[in-house]
Formats: sequence, C-alpha cells, structure tokens
Amino acid sequence: MTTQDLLDEIQAKNSQVNQSQLLEQLEVERTKTAGLLSDETLLRLIAAKLGIQISQAAFEPSNIISSGRLFAGLYDVNVAGRLIAVFPVKTFSGEEKSGKLATLMLGDNDGLLRVVLWNEKAELVEKGELRVGQAVRLLHGYTRDDRYGKTELHMGNKSLIEPISSEETIACPPIEQFTTKISSLNPNLGNVHLTGVVKAVFGKTGFTRNNDSDGVVMRFALRDDSGETTVVVWNEKVEELEKLFRESARLLLVNARVKEAKGGAVEVHVDSSTYISVQ
Repeated sequence: MTTQDLLDEIQAKNSQVNQSQLLEQLEVERTKTAGLLSDETLLRLIAAKLGIQISQAAFEPSNIISSGRLFAGLYDVNVAGRLIAVFPVKTFSGEEKSGKLATLMLGDNDGLLRVVLWNEKAELVEKGELRVGQAVRLLHGYTRDDRYGKTELHMGNKSLIEPISSEETIACPPIEQFTTKISSLNPNLGNVHLTGVVKAVFGKTGFTRNNDSDGVVMRFALRDDSGETTVVVWNEKVEELEKLFRESARLLLVNARVKEAKGGAVEVHVDSSTYISVQ
C-alpha cells in the first residue's frame, strides 16, 4: 500500500480531515521519530489516533522494524527475530474481562524484545507451536511501555506469527549472541542470560519466610568454557527445574540475576521471572 493509498483511505473514512492536514501531521510525526519509521507506519499511527481502522498491508521484508527503533504507541508493527524464551501461559480474570496471556523474549540484531501474546495468540504456546530457537516474524502488533518504561510488543487477535525458513535472508542471530560468559559476571550487570553445563548439584533446603510461609532453595554449579559459578534457585522454580534436571545437562537461563555472595564471590539467582530450558 502506497502513501497516497493510505491518505485516500484515511480521508474516505474521516471526511473531517483533508490531505493537507494529514501531510502536516505526517511531518510532525517524522520530526518526532527522527526519520526512523516509514511514512506508511506513521500514517497508520495517525489513523489509529483518529480511531480509523486501516486495511492490513501485504507483508514486505522492508516493513520489518528492528527492536531498537521501537517506542510506545505504535500500531501495525512488524518485527522478526529468534525466540530466546517462551514463558508458560497464564490466565487472568476480572470484573471487566478475562483471558490468557503468554510472554516471549525475541532476539534480533538490536537486542532482546519482550513480547506479550493475548488470548488466541497465547494458545500457540499451549499447543507447542512456538519454541525456543525458532526464527519468526511477528506481524501487525502494537507497542506499549511496561511499568519500568521499557518498550514491549503486544500481539492481539488481528496479529500474525509466521515461521521464517532457513532459506530467507532476514537476519536472526543465534541464542549464544545474547548470553554472557560466566567469567564476565559481576553484580553490576543485574539481569543476564547464560548457557552452561550442570557440573554438580548441591541439593535443596527448606526455609521459613518472614510471613511464616514455607519456601525452598536449591543450589548447583554451572560451567561454560570461561569458568564456573553457583546458581541459586528459589521456590517454584526448584520444582520446575527438578523435572528437567540432571548432571551434565546443558541449560539456558534467561533473565537470571547476578548478586554478590558472602566472601565477595558472585552467584546467579533464578526466580519466577527467569526462563529455564534444557538445550
């Protein structure tokens, strides 16, 4: 769909705006985004602000936006990359609505992007159709900022998820591009992604929280080609990991936290926000 096609469709669906006004708004949006987004994407954003539903465009490789160029408030966004993490589906209910959601971590050449799948798109996770390591295109999504101000992509009923074949030229970096070497770990890194082999399991112990509820913690040693570290696993993640666990297993940990242990050593903590898989 050309720029003129979009201008014509917006005017046809809202007679109160003329082409001159739309072009002025387009120039304002170009300035705001410093030329990072195409005129087609900006016109779709303008249409959304006016409450106008624009026809979906046929996919073209040039429509792909890298994760580093995204910001909140965009509509009809297309991205591509490799699935680094696929978190389990959650259900929610409330007075106004209920449904399902699942989250993904997508990696492209700019870094990692959090993706939220709603309802029928979340069911793709339940069916096992989305897997870690898979290269995909995510089409017709929209962007929001999370509670920490970081942009994330949301996929609703009108969004599409397509696998990328090995013959296609869209760059999808390997998972290893996003991981940190164990020898580079330090408490200032905050959250990290690691791959390594389980070298020893130190067992699990129970404890009582300040609110008198019970908890459990487990420790094991993880090693890569640069060094070894202790991983501390908390509560529900202990049960999840035990189902996957064995010595010499190669693990992927996404969104684990680096902390300083007693004596100044560095250890990695795994909790409910961490994704774990056996590679």
